[in-house]
Amino acid sequence: MPGLPDNELATDRRRQAFSSEMFAELLIELPDFQKKISQAWQTGDRHSLRSHLHQLLGAVAYCDAPELEAALRKLHQAIKAEAPNTPDSIDACYTQAFGAINSTLQYSGYRGG
Repeated sequence: MPGLPDNELATDRRRQAFSSEMFAELLIELPDFQKKISQAWQTGDRHSLRSHLHQLLGAVAYCDAPELEAALRKLHQAIKAEAPNTPDSIDACYTQAFGAINSTLQYSGYRGG
């Protein structure tokens, strides 16, 4: 990156490498989280759904996945607020978050398993 001193450039490269490693780890765990979130949603278990989202957000926070992070945060907030009749309803947020998980897996080359 032009204009950055060598020490800032090295720090930026380490940060990018860390983010890439964390994203690779996330992709390994994401199908399991997807299954847990889906099961909690289908059974109406809001406590488990919130817990799984919280755990997944903890992992996503260290990755460079802004769309996934935003969708998960929005669902997490909707569950905390229990706002069923707003444009950001839990149902709409779940659909968006589940789509973001699917997109992340699809674009990463995940084939199921």
